[in-house]
Amino acid sequence: MINCGKSLYTLGKMVYTTKMAGASAGTMFDAFVHTMSKPHIAKQSARKIVADTKKNAGYRKRTANEILKKSGIEADVSCRVKGVNSTAAKQIRYLKDFDTYEHSREQIQDIILGKGMGEIIGDSYGIRYTLKSGNPENLFNAIANKSTSRADFFVKSIEDYHGKGITPYAGKNVLDKYAALTYKDARGIVRKTTATVAEKSSGYTRDNINATINGTNAEIQVGGKFTNPWGDVEHYLYDIRMGKPLDLSKLSPEQRQIVLELQREYTKLLQNKKSNEFFTKNYLNKIWEYLRNSEIKGLDIPELPPFPSGYSDVLRADNILKLAHV
Repeated sequence: MINCGKSLYTLGKMVYTTKMAGASAGTMFDAFVHTMSKPHIAKQSARKIVADTKKNAGYRKRTANEILKKSGIEADVSCRVKGVNSTAAKQIRYLKDFDTYEHSREQIQDIILGKGMGEIIGDSYGIRYTLKSGNPENLFNAIANKSTSRADFFVKSIEDYHGKGITPYAGKNVLDKYAALTYKDARGIVRKTTATVAEKSSGYTRDNINATINGTNAEIQVGGKFTNPWGDVEHYLYDIRMGKPLDLSKLSPEQRQIVLELQREYTKLLQNKKSNEFFTKNYLNKIWEYLRNSEIKGLDIPELPPFPSGYSDVLRADNILKLAHV
């Protein structure tokens, strides 16, 4: 039996000259990345990842509910398995321009020696907490405590996103606690959990926790009863800015009409640089702040920033929020 780690290192030095490698000369690592980047191969890989994730989805959902119960706060929790198409697309994006020589050889070894391409999909399973009342710190502490009390649950990172001047969901105490955690990677090497603070000019406010539950990578999102719905519908504005096709498949006829009107009016706005910059700075970027402050105040109906004159009412936040899933 050949030593896997040593054989990978040795094979990595070999030169491939076949067309399958995608180049006249390259390493075994190049061949692997090139092959796994092919759309039909990525799709096959994605089907396996999704099937593996579905096997113990019920167990992970129970874990999510256990954490919420332990925290003692009031929140909604929802869970999902990432779909085949989005998993395949993420695999291709990740491997694009992959530097197999200088920085990423160890990651390729982790993939081969670990559990396959599932290693690079950080959100095969998703858990979302939508906070209603109570101290968010209690929820973060319950997640961290689960990481120290159960062998099949560990946290790899937490990213604390918030707009300038906006109260984040995780504070310094939470981030310090997470930074003190450790976990073992696919090869059994002890790593430190990373805690990152990222101030967003757009006002985006939410926390993402990357964890592994029962062998599957999971993304745990923590947001509020007002910011989570806005985060869901704001992507329509992003897609319009990027010129991406809009997915209307899950919308009601009334919502589809709103999206089409939004596409028309927002596209017109984007064509006027000065007007768009004013609207973005003085309205869109302030919505997150108003929504977060409304949560802190315990309001049942959120307050919104004053709507600038001279712009179409279609662009009002309360109109766009009608696209949120009920």
